[in-house]
Amino acid sequence: MPHKTKPKSGFWKLAIALAITSLLGYGVIIEPRWVVVTLLQKQVGLKGATFKIAQLSDLHLSGMGATEEAALRHLKALQPDLILLTGDVIGDRHALPALEDFLKSLPDAIKVAILGNWEHWSGVDLQQLSALYKRHQVRLLVNECMPLVVNGVHLSLAGLDDYTAGQPDLVRTLQQCTQGAPIIMAQHSPGMFDEAPSPELGQIAYSLAGHTHGGQVAVGKHALFTPRGSGRYVAGSYPTAWGDLYVSRGIGTSMMPLRIGARPEMVFLELR
Repeated sequence: MPHKTKPKSGFWKLAIALAITSLLGYGVIIEPRWVVVTLLQKQVGLKGATFKIAQLSDLHLSGMGATEEAALRHLKALQPDLILLTGDVIGDRHALPALEDFLKSLPDAIKVAILGNWEHWSGVDLQQLSALYKRHQVRLLVNECMPLVVNGVHLSLAGLDDYTAGQPDLVRTLQQCTQGAPIIMAQHSPGMFDEAPSPELGQIAYSLAGHTHGGQVAVGKHALFTPRGSGRYVAGSYPTAWGDLYVSRGIGTSMMPLRIGARPEMVFLELR
């Protein structure tokens, strides 16, 4: 019988090296630019009307690249009534010019932002940041509640300071909300929702968070790593003691410019 030779170990080492290189190339070049839209719906009693919220989280802006352009294309196609920036829009105090370029490109809509941990950690002057937002008709909510009226129905948008690096004040925020109105709550770090809700908690119709980046390297809701302040959350929909929560994978990257199994995401919430 002919003697069967075993494949040389060098072949397998080369194959493994090529596979790892290809995966890393995909994770650095392709997936971070592959922005997807997640469609959500919530009944809040709008009497046949629809109010559309586009959530962009964790942009970590440093310039106007392919990822940012893809997000803007989605926004212009979807035509939301409200654009909600849920923190970590910048991660460095030197990124304000990049933020200004991005804000200039946003389509017409009600525009609201909240703070994330990196707005606190970056050393940016928060008054300067607030003034920049204001110049571009973006309202920065820091423990504030903003009224919305849709088809004669009153809603409230509650924007909390970041749970990880800031000082969220739920009582102060809810006191500003329209009494009896359904509340949409925006909080950057979802770990807050692991805590027992305050007895002052009103009618939270839906909550939106970010912060986790979906782990950046993940399989479904199983991630290699999520940052402090994530709690048990990775990405997607979760029932909580506060009500229904959606945790966005966000748009940008942090610490490493890599996404594998955690495509950048814009959340599009239709309130009905």
